[in-house]
Parts: sequence; C-alpha cells; structure tokens
Amino acid sequence: MKRILTILLLACCATRVAAQSVQLGDFIEHLTERGAKVSTSRVNDKYHLSRRYNVTFENDLPLADSICILLDRLARGAVESYRYESHRNGNDTITYSIALRGYGSKDDYLLDLARVEDPASSWTNDFSDFRKTHTYLYPNPYMQQELRFYKLLGGNNRRMFLGAREAVMFDYVQGRGNLIAMQTQINKEKGMYFHFDISPLDSLLDALLAPIAKPRPVHYEHAAGRPVDKSTTYYSTDYLLPSLRGKSESTGKLYVITALQGAARIYQELLQAAQHHLDVSPAQCCVLEYTKRHFKLSGVRNTVKLQVNDIAESSFLMADLDRDGTLYVLRLEVDGEYWIPKDWKLNDKR
Repeated sequence: MKRILTILLLACCATRVAAQSVQLGDFIEHLTERGAKVSTSRVNDKYHLSRRYNVTFENDLPLADSICILLDRLARGAVESYRYESHRNGNDTITYSIALRGYGSKDDYLLDLARVEDPASSWTNDFSDFRKTHTYLYPNPYMQQELRFYKLLGGNNRRMFLGAREAVMFDYVQGRGNLIAMQTQINKEKGMYFHFDISPLDSLLDALLAPIAKPRPVHYEHAAGRPVDKSTTYYSTDYLLPSLRGKSESTGKLYVITALQGAARIYQELLQAAQHHLDVSPAQCCVLEYTKRHFKLSGVRNTVKLQVNDIAESSFLMADLDRDGTLYVLRLEVDGEYWIPKDWKLNDKR
C-alpha cells in the first residue's frame, strides 16, 4: 500500500511536470529526496545557455516507476520517442529515449548525425546548429561531461542526445537506474569570455560568513609542466596553460562553518545564489557543477590572451558540505591553471 501511495504521489508530480516540460529539472532535482544521486552541470557560454543532469540510483523500483510515469506523459508531446521494456525472471530492463525539442521554426527537426559527425559536412546547417548547442570554444568541465556522454551513448540515446535541443534518456537494468537529461538554448546575449564578475557572490560571502567564520588565507602553486598527481590533487584543470612565470598560482580564502553555525542552510543559500547568478547573467561565460552537497563555479576571463601569451585568469568558488555537517567554502583568484591539493580542507600552504 505504501508503495502504491508513493507512486501515486510522484505521479501527481509527474503530471504537473508533464504539463510544463520546462520544469523537468525541478522533478529531477527532487529525486534526491528519494535517495537518487543527482549531479547537474550548467554553462553560460558565448553561444549557449545549457543544462545537463545525470541521475543514478540502485534497487529502487518505485523510483523507476515514477520516472516511467513522467516520461510516458512527456513522450505524448515529444518530437520523437522510443521505449523498450522487458521483465524476465525477476530482471527488469527499461529504456527510454525522448526528444522534447528539436530545431527548425517549429522545433520539430532532429539533426542528421551523419552530417554532424562527418567533418566533410561542416558546411551544412545541421553541423552549424550542432556547434551552436553542443560544442564549446574552450575546454571546461561542461565540455568534458559532453565528451563522456558522447562516448557512452549509443543507438537511440545517441540520436536523441546529439540530435535534439532538449532530450531525456533513461535506462533501468538489473536494479540500476541512470537518467540523462539535457536542455539547451542559443544565448542571444553573446557575451565575451572574460565577462565573469563574481563580486555579487563575494558580497554574499561577506554577509553570510564573515560574522561567524574568520577566513583563512590560502595560496596554492603548481609548477609548469608538473604532472597532476591524483594522490595529492583534489581538483585540477590541466587543460589551461601556466602563466609566463612558469607556475600557476591561486590565492584566496577558506571559510569553515560548523553544523551548529547553520552550515546546511548556508550551503543552500550559496548554491541558490550561484544558480541565480547564471539566471540573471547570460552574457557572463561561466560553468556551474553541483549536487546537494557540493558545487563549483568558475569562469575563464580571457581565453584570447591564453592563446596569445599563455596568461589565463579566472575566479573560482567551491562549497563542500562534509558528511559530518561541516561546510568548507573556498574562494580563489587563479592565475594559470586550477590546481587544488587533496588536503585543501586542512589549509596547508603550497
């Protein structure tokens, strides 16, 4: 009975989301309340305003049922959709591939992948449309996610992901569920790559954190040409070149907030502020990756100079809500590549 009530409750949510497909993201992010692992990437790029979701869970058939209810309703108004379902000897196999929005004047045209993936077809409209929604002019975490999906997906999932402007793919096989959803629109603002102003978030950091946590100064250095040692590296973006000084440097502040000081509430406020920043600043080029406990926000201020004289400057904000309830907030100004040591929470100077 409890399972039936759960499915009916989520079905009501699915009905509401189906009526407003732009709210697909809200439904996905609420799946975290049911124990699903949800990671989201957003990018404001010169030509794109995009969002990607990745949802995984295990051994939760009611959750899979609720997703199927949602996708069945979304499929009714889709440009194109496919579904496969098999139940044999207690093993469930469920697959959905749905294109919610395509291209053309009616948003009903799916790109021809043969034209998109063939370099000789680079002059076609399909290739041009693909570049405006799926590729990026500088390497960033969002592009890395795109490449992972590109290698992972096949068949109808690949057709939907690369051919549509808005799509959702879902697989449930032997108790493991994986959902990928994408929403992309052309950025009419067409900002510049060095237009990333993080000062509104700095003001929020001062208002929220300064009264309860004294910032600790941090300084990280990474020598030019030094390999990234995974055993000592927490986060790196080694696709950026070091500065002319022969090393990359990151200087900033580390805040530590305990659970009793309201760490969980503060994390949510910071995450909401980071998302709002992307919502209201389409001309700023930046990337936001987040889960319910961790987010990173960064931007590349000057990729033109990076290509000319190896200078790369960027702002960086990261928040991590630890399992013990402690919140760590790291705010950096970066010259060169991003490099953060594994023990960054201990505030060791490098």
